[in-house]
Amino acid sequence: MMQLSRLVILAMGLLIWIHCQSALAMTFEKQERCISAAKPNCQPVILAVGQIDKQTSDQFKSVAKDFPQGTWVVLSSPGGSVVNALRLGQQIREAGFNTTIGSTDYSPPNCLSSCAYAFAGGISRHLPAGSKYGIHQFRGIDKALNEDESQKISATLGAYLDVMGVDRHLLDYAQVTTSDKVNVLTLAQAKLLRVDNTGQSPYPRWRLEASATGQLIAVNNPPPVNGKPTVVLALITQASTNKNINPKKIVLILFHKSDDELLFNQEIDHQILLNQKAYDLKQIDSWQRKTNGYQANFSIDENTLNALQNAPEESTLILKSNLSNTRFGVGGFKNVYQALIGVDTKGSGK
Repeated sequence: MMQLSRLVILAMGLLIWIHCQSALAMTFEKQERCISAAKPNCQPVILAVGQIDKQTSDQFKSVAKDFPQGTWVVLSSPGGSVVNALRLGQQIREAGFNTTIGSTDYSPPNCLSSCAYAFAGGISRHLPAGSKYGIHQFRGIDKALNEDESQKISATLGAYLDVMGVDRHLLDYAQVTTSDKVNVLTLAQAKLLRVDNTGQSPYPRWRLEASATGQLIAVNNPPPVNGKPTVVLALITQASTNKNINPKKIVLILFHKSDDELLFNQEIDHQILLNQKAYDLKQIDSWQRKTNGYQANFSIDENTLNALQNAPEESTLILKSNLSNTRFGVGGFKNVYQALIGVDTKGSGK
């Protein structure tokens, strides 16, 4: 009996220790690890283990400055704060890092709950065999969320996933799973939703949004890498000056995040580089000051539009200027372009 009692006490102690370990705040450590999706396979990584809290993003920022772009972040986390997970994901993307899931002697190869959104920050994202990527409904810390709060959080998460290049249908998988359970994605599901983008373009796809007036806009906006200015591409339709030839035309809207007023007092040459060919963009109006930056309209000719429509889904385009060279995904362009043309063709009475 005495021996059994000691075993029970030891077992209880072990369970308490495991529980405490799982609740520990996230820590970061430099390690040498081998990752099948990495080149080279074995390299220094940032090992991120523990629960995400309000200190996590600051601590990660301090660690990340000593690592080059392309570093892999190996996550092992039960989750934590959603807000701070989004901040961590943004910092991972701004640093140009990749993400995968790993384990330690005291932490399993899991990235669950809010960790799933931090994981989405990786430019390249890889789920190794045996790892678990799990999601569920978000919940309030002290109380249940009302419908208005839930809608706002869903909109924020959807916009975040769009920018990170993850299919926002991931949220559907989360919403059908109560907060006391975890929906662990299969590798096939993770690839379909671009959670695991191994072998795919790591850049966001084109998507459709609606303006305040209800006009359809095709948008592509990769987040900044290494602090470079954000650049946003958008396509809209406008009435043509020659209605007998083409009653509607496609206009490219270009936004640069910048406070440099002098720089944007002049026209700035831009080109689209696609499949080793250059396509000139012609600026058709002056730069206009917008919130946090400057915006102008550019003409985009039929040759450029056809090249983008016919490019493979996993292609990337480079927007080249004397400001920066920024990469964008081509994926989804054909569908959003046809949607723009289709809607506007109907609206013109044809």
